[in-house]
Amino acid sequence: MQLLWNYLKNYKGLLSGALILATINQVFSLLDPQIFRILIDRYANRFAELSAQEYFEGVILLLVGIMGVALVSRTAKTFQDYYINVITQRLGAKLYNDSVTHSFSLPYAVFEDQRSGEFLSKLQDARKDTQRLIQQVINIAFLTLVGVIFVLVYAFIVHWQIGLTLIVMIPVLGYITFRLTRKIKEAQKEIVSETQALAGSTTETLRNVELVKSLGLEAQEIDRLNNTNDKILQLELKKVRIVRTYSFLQGTLINGFRMGLILLLLWLIFTNEVTLGQFFTLLLYSFFVFGPLSELGNVATTYQEAKVSLAKLEEVLAKEKEPVPENAVKLDRIEKIKFDNVSFGYQTGNEEAITNLSLEINRGKTVAFVGPSGSGKSTTIKLIVGLYKATKGKIIYNDTPDEKIDFIALRNRCLLYT
Repeated sequence: MQLLWNYLKNYKGLLSGALILATINQVFSLLDPQIFRILIDRYANRFAELSAQEYFEGVILLLVGIMGVALVSRTAKTFQDYYINVITQRLGAKLYNDSVTHSFSLPYAVFEDQRSGEFLSKLQDARKDTQRLIQQVINIAFLTLVGVIFVLVYAFIVHWQIGLTLIVMIPVLGYITFRLTRKIKEAQKEIVSETQALAGSTTETLRNVELVKSLGLEAQEIDRLNNTNDKILQLELKKVRIVRTYSFLQGTLINGFRMGLILLLLWLIFTNEVTLGQFFTLLLYSFFVFGPLSELGNVATTYQEAKVSLAKLEEVLAKEKEPVPENAVKLDRIEKIKFDNVSFGYQTGNEEAITNLSLEINRGKTVAFVGPSGSGKSTTIKLIVGLYKATKGKIIYNDTPDEKIDFIALRNRCLLYT
């Protein structure tokens, strides 16, 4: 997750603004039950002691207050959502752009085992999951934190037993939530790997559809892709079972905690230590606290998904870029190319694709590399333009060895297509 934090540092101002607005939104939302408490304790329960004028003036004033705090809360919520959208869209675009830029700077050999569809899937998953995570952390986790602090302070003001009960309940529920989501993380790892593999296979198959159809391999490719898709389906169903089981256990636990809190409040009413208005206020606050706490499971699930996606992307970003020699020589004109006992073997191969190849090509000559499939024709061309590096021997351009050549400039002039 360090990758995400590094990107978030670039949006400190917007992030601070979103958190401040979220705090205003939540605090003013929580003021509504406080005004409701005053309505009950000072007016609804004492209507016989007040004149009609005092009663209605007080009630109307408090109702206007409820409308006022609701207006402030909604206004803050609107700007909060705007700030969050700006952060997620900018961060997602920046992450995607940097990943694409880094991908194009990697050596060509890196892509031998990386299908283009699989590569693209890693970039898209990381972008989508980080955007969802930021939204849920602010809209759910942070708002829950603000609400919990507010309610705890008020609960201790009303009665110490209520505050102590909430202090015990909330951490227990949070601990159980994150313990259960570990299984979700394990399932998500398998799902991401298989989904990216399927995306890669599908992209390569569709890109080479002419070859597949010409060789009559349609049925074989369909079976292969369907088998992978079925495997993903089983993993998704496994994940759904884990999430649903967790949601049921969490919901049952939350309901039990809420009933325990209500029982305590009713006892304190019986002993005249809590007023009816305070009871209703704390009852409403229990929804502010326990409701969002039930959503923390979704946040935890999203966190695990984003963690897996970013780990896959970090594997790509950790790959070293194609080295560029210091004081690299730019070839404005190629007079000759010489292969001096050049050998080359693929990273995934057990044998060399080219062994001890020596040749010299002079300017003005037309050269054709002829041989059966797999004899190294395309590999030789890719060696010439620096897409591959010889494992043995040297390739010399105008008396300049290949390790000193600026191949990016060379490829810009060659317009190679294979």
